[in-house]
Amino acid sequence: MIRDVSLTYDKTAVIENLSMALKPQELGCILGPSGCGKSTLLRAIAGFQALNSGEIWLDNRLLASTSQAMPPETRGVGMVFQDIALFPHLTVAENIEFGLTDWTDVSRRERVAELLQLIGLPGLEARYPHELSGGQQQRVALARAMAPKPNLLLLDEPFSGLDTELRGRLASEIRTILKSDGICSLMVTHDQREAFDFADRIAVIHDGHICQFDTPYNLYHEPSSPFVAHFVGPGEMVDAVIAGPRSVDSPLGILTNDADLEFPTGTPVKLFLRPDDLIHDDASDYHATLVGKHFRGAHHLYEVRLDNGVVLGCFAPSHHNHSIGEAIGVTLDVEHLVVFPTH
Repeated sequence: MIRDVSLTYDKTAVIENLSMALKPQELGCILGPSGCGKSTLLRAIAGFQALNSGEIWLDNRLLASTSQAMPPETRGVGMVFQDIALFPHLTVAENIEFGLTDWTDVSRRERVAELLQLIGLPGLEARYPHELSGGQQQRVALARAMAPKPNLLLLDEPFSGLDTELRGRLASEIRTILKSDGICSLMVTHDQREAFDFADRIAVIHDGHICQFDTPYNLYHEPSSPFVAHFVGPGEMVDAVIAGPRSVDSPLGILTNDADLEFPTGTPVKLFLRPDDLIHDDASDYHATLVGKHFRGAHHLYEVRLDNGVVLGCFAPSHHNHSIGEAIGVTLDVEHLVVFPTH
């Protein structure tokens, strides 16, 4: 548990009165732009950064406050760093068992074998780091941090040096590994896809504060602020007016929500629409002009201009290869209306 923690980096305040808590065996993530204090917070939990205010607790033990701090090695916290930092002169097995100094030889061998099986690298215990791929090295670094069975595992942007496709795959794989071993974990990243692939709940941080701490689904479909809405995925704000308890009058007509909207009828609002809210449909009677297109493999991300001049994103299957300037049919697929005050 993090309670009212404030932190500085190079004498600049980066975290202010931040509080959050993870449940046992839960996988959490701190998501935010570069320079927002994510890694500084992780270092404070690990014991490498002093607190300006607040407290950090783990399993009913006070790890740190402004008046006391447990040494990092006694906290029961493991950490996987950005640079992986495997020892090049040690084998895979020797790297994994590095922190097991108090274990018997038999226990160390059993734990190494168990972890190699868990990370999908059985039989590679005698190899050296330079003989492994980047993804394999990352899994070995994870196994090394998991080996002592920490009460909490911290991951500091662990996939930052890998290519985009491998990063997404590893985030999902490591989630499965940690869930299998029952380890509570907290990762920091600036990558929304990594966060969604990895975490049960995500804390979006901006200007030193948590904007929203929620499930990936809720962050995407029910963001609490314009910053969260834009940060976790693409979308556009359009002008609208509250037409009733569950409806808005928008450039796309009257749209209805699945729950009451917290604005009086007649209130001007900003309606946030994602590309998956507007779907290309050749059979639709409503047409928009294609003004931009981006090939994404399985689909296109189209930019379409409505009759009133509003430009929105729109997904289309990639075999629907329309040309710029063409009028195409579009239809709405909106379940949650995301609306914010105009000010």
